[in-house]
Amino acid sequence: MGNTSRKVKLSAASCPNCGVKGTVKKIIYGMPSDDFDFEKYIVGGCVVSGLDPEIGCTGCGWEGMRGECS
Repeated sequence: MGNTSRKVKLSAASCPNCGVKGTVKKIIYGMPSDDFDFEKYIVGGCVVSGLDPEIGCTGCGWEGMRGECS
């Protein structure tokens, strides 16, 4: 079979900057609603440029792309 890469679950991922496991969360862009889950996601702001980070660490503030963490 071919080379298949599997995405690491963010809840099990370690931050590539600080190494802490469980602090990496998906960044959601736009104005959060009243029922926004701040425990599950990071608010990324209202303007998206297309090159904005997809994930971030709530521990150290690192932000990057999903393929950067393990």
